[in-house]
Amino acid sequence: MKIFNFLKQFSFFCNRRWDQLPTFSFTNPSLSKLNFYLIFFITFFNLTPLISESKQIVQPPEGDGITIVVEKGQTLSIISKTYLDDPRKWKELLKSNQIDNPNLIIPGMKLWIPKSLGKKPLADIQRYSGKTEVLKVSQKQAVWSGASVEEGLYAKDEVRTFKDSEAQFLFLSGSKFEITENSHVIMEKGKSDTEPDELYLRKGRIRSIVQKKPSSNQRMFLLKTDSAVSEVKGTDFLTEVDSSGNTTLSCYEGLVAVTAENVTVNVSSGFATYVEKGKPPLKPFTLPDPPKPKEE
Repeated sequence: MKIFNFLKQFSFFCNRRWDQLPTFSFTNPSLSKLNFYLIFFITFFNLTPLISESKQIVQPPEGDGITIVVEKGQTLSIISKTYLDDPRKWKELLKSNQIDNPNLIIPGMKLWIPKSLGKKPLADIQRYSGKTEVLKVSQKQAVWSGASVEEGLYAKDEVRTFKDSEAQFLFLSGSKFEITENSHVIMEKGKSDTEPDELYLRKGRIRSIVQKKPSSNQRMFLLKTDSAVSEVKGTDFLTEVDSSGNTTLSCYEGLVAVTAENVTVNVSSGFATYVEKGKPPLKPFTLPDPPKPKEE
């Protein structure tokens, strides 16, 4: 009925009566402008429901994945690279959302990323106490939320603790990290599969127990601060960043290579170094007795 009324108004605009509209003929090679517009609008109104249907997806069960909103400029390859770590998995993504035509992916529509298909987290929160919050930047969240045990942490995700609180998380490699009160860390993924993952300590203190790998020459992990970068090869060490961005690193087992201002010092077991922001690290000095790890 809406189409019928629209066509009547359109014909009036063309100064013609509805019953005087020319009849379309497939045998007539030359179409009038009016016939062209009629076909265009009829086709448009008939395709509109199809476009709307493309935005509908099967709702996933709770806890079995995440739902994202397609942003302007995003392609299936970009989405697959961002959420699946592989741009070639876009066909599996379409199949999970029961979409046959990849051209139906438009900005504003929702896509479901199944947990079984999505990329694995860099780390999981093992335990926490006191007020501990997580910012899921990987899921485009802009608001901090309370942490939960076994919560997955992905690249760009952030964790912060407040007074009298702490949190411990376990990386897939088996390495453990524990942040104390008033600390803030950011997860970073290596640039390639052969590059080590990274952890950025913005402020506070972190105790790191990094799992050793078979290859002693392979970089295990990078711990970054505003003033230094620590390259780890299987070790137990403590890193602290003060309010000015200065870094203190204490090594209790293994070896840590600390670099700042193009100068690197190797800090071995029983030694520490201090890095003032904008300056090279100090020569390693002897440590006092290490703190005893907390019993779980």
